[in-house]
Amino acid sequence: MSSRISEYIVDPETLVAQIREKKSYWGLKLFAVLLSGVALFLFYMWVYVSVLGLDLPKTAILKRQNADWNTRIDQMSQHLDRCEELLSLLEVRDDRIYRSVYGMDEIPQAVRLGGLSGENRYSDLEGTSLAGITRRLDVLEKRTYIQSKSFDEVSLLQQTAGDMAAHIPAIPPMSTDPSTYRLSSPFGYRSDPLYGYTKQHTGMDFACPPGNPIYATGDGVVVKVAHEHKGYGNHIEIDHGFGYKTRYAHMSTTEVEEGQTVKRGDYLGLSGRSGRVTGPHLHYEVIYRKNYVNPAMYMDLSIPPADYYSMVNRPVR
Repeated sequence: MSSRISEYIVDPETLVAQIREKKSYWGLKLFAVLLSGVALFLFYMWVYVSVLGLDLPKTAILKRQNADWNTRIDQMSQHLDRCEELLSLLEVRDDRIYRSVYGMDEIPQAVRLGGLSGENRYSDLEGTSLAGITRRLDVLEKRTYIQSKSFDEVSLLQQTAGDMAAHIPAIPPMSTDPSTYRLSSPFGYRSDPLYGYTKQHTGMDFACPPGNPIYATGDGVVVKVAHEHKGYGNHIEIDHGFGYKTRYAHMSTTEVEEGQTVKRGDYLGLSGRSGRVTGPHLHYEVIYRKNYVNPAMYMDLSIPPADYYSMVNRPVR
């Protein structure tokens, strides 16, 4: 860019002033100055970033903000660690103490952690630290809900805990008069009387003539009355609650019905030799939380017969 500037020149011989125009290059000079400034600025930025290894101002601000958010996320993660640890302690105490005392099954981990699989709920957060935090929060929320429902169940059962002593099977299923029976087979492993191989005997056998009265060993509800030619033969199952069930097998007659509520000492029927047996006897089982346990732990066969008869409702003959 240029412009013309007029100037006056005096001829020394004629002393006449003449006008002469000359070109001005101020625009080019200004452009050169600006170009030099830009080049100097770019050189400065190159030295600032590449040579000195410093961040641009905006980059430095973004890095500070990112570091601040990472600090907050780390604090959230540590808080979640403490919450998960406390919840785990509650879950262990619930399963091994509260639910165990009332005969309730433990809650499987698959149930406590279930319901969060399937579609990717965190696809929009993948590749960020928030994905892990969000996933942990969802799992913690589910576990807390399951634990709350468990406490509700325990609390509801606790309201009837005063009846627990009456429900647990605690007396022999038949008279303690030693002249009316003999223990032919205890609980545990034995040689099978029919086939000879060793297997677990899941109850106690009271060998006795057919016709001995059989009594409920605790309060409960009759959940099964079956009449079979094999296996247990004619038998009764009672659900006592609190994790307990009892089974009375190889009976000749059954005098209760499914769904009937019974009390400890109520008459159930008569002993016999139905089903798979080698001789007349009562096979009695105690089942706690789906596992067979030794019935001898729940009865005292040394009770005097008179005291035993005072606890049961003898059938009218």
